[in-house]
Amino acid sequence: MDIIISKNNNLKKLNYWLKYNISTSFLLIIGWLTPIAIFLIVMAAVIFTPFMLKVFFEEKRYGWIVAFLIIFLLPLIITFILFRDSEYFKVLRLIPFAFYYFYCFLLKLTLDDWMD
Repeated sequence: MDIIISKNNNLKKLNYWLKYNISTSFLLIIGWLTPIAIFLIVMAAVIFTPFMLKVFFEEKRYGWIVAFLIIFLLPLIITFILFRDSEYFKVLRLIPFAFYYFYCFLLKLTLDDWMD
């Protein structure tokens, strides 16, 4: 009996977890209603991001890492620096997470091509 190790194992895991990560994006719609939804949005991103970045480094997908920095981290930093004292901060802090889930959606679309 031979053990076959798939070279796409990390990509398959990433694809599997993206399903659940993207499904939490519906919380952005109701995020302004409850602090619990905001907590779940942030925790899903915090828990999933290290695994996603690990796979990017292993697959040498540095363009996706740079895109992550530009699409998510840069708006997050700008929001917290420029709008921290704004009365609209509660709404504005969700914008980088909307970008994050859009980024995950784009990743989900391209992941099948990577596995081929």
